[in-house]
Amino acid sequence: MRDIIYIENKYFVGITKDSFKLKNVVDETERYFPFDEVDYLIFDSHSSFISERVITTCVENNIGLIFCDKTHTPQLLMTSIYGQNERFKRQSKQLAMSKKTKGRIWQKIIKTKINNQADCLKYIVKNDEVSDIVRSIGKTVTEGDKNNHEAYAARVYFSNLFGKSFKRGRYDDIINSSLNYGYAILRSAIRKELVIYGLEPSWGIHHVSTENPFNLSDDIIEVYRPFLDALVVELLNNNKSEELDIELKKEIIKVLFEKCVVDNKVYSLLDAIKVTIKSFVSCVDKNSTTGLKLPTFIEEGR
Repeated sequence: MRDIIYIENKYFVGITKDSFKLKNVVDETERYFPFDEVDYLIFDSHSSFISERVITTCVENNIGLIFCDKTHTPQLLMTSIYGQNERFKRQSKQLAMSKKTKGRIWQKIIKTKINNQADCLKYIVKNDEVSDIVRSIGKTVTEGDKNNHEAYAARVYFSNLFGKSFKRGRYDDIINSSLNYGYAILRSAIRKELVIYGLEPSWGIHHVSTENPFNLSDDIIEVYRPFLDALVVELLNNNKSEELDIELKKEIIKVLFEKCVVDNKVYSLLDAIKVTIKSFVSCVDKNSTTGLKLPTFIEEGR
């Protein structure tokens, strides 16, 4: 598992030998991070500077570059398509995936998502009764989730996770703001891996909005959302802040280091995303659901 370098102060980020060099322009202190130990550079300061060599180095080493807006929300993820000789072939197969394969992949994603929601309620909220109810909903999900059991499970799940008065959406309350920020981080990590493998993030298997350039990212993220939900519950229980401040955001970013199980092995979410996308590529190439690897909670929770 590699590091995420979060840059929020007045830094100049450059290159020296095989490392990133972060120099504080105020007190002139320096920090060094080897390329092979970094997965992302996240810039959350309009007072920091970056050299052209940093960008090219990130491209050459598949290191994500994320830039945040003035609200500290991820606004830009820089990725590169250069060197992807199989890109056209891969995307042709992506477009050619059958409706049946897409429906079965979505069924598997939603079943796993609902099971993860049930585990979140069991391990985090300690409510076995409601957990069993949510899990039973997951057992009835059909190909393509035509009856939208995902939405039914979500209503039961969120009302028991955050309270009966909670409404999920793009609202500015502390819970929704925290969830939206964390989901943006997860979505960026997923999009990066999709692009690395030559997939087109806007061509989803279930999400098909013509206005959404991240349809496929939003398909894959569904199974990862409960891990962020669990982290937000614990953070807000320990943090009585009424707004999503910079310190809380720095804690939410750590969702990428949360542990999960994929294919009977323990991974950080950051590494699990790589495993999931690699397995999804195999599904695309074979037009099959066989081998799709999705994360589940570690027994007894986090």
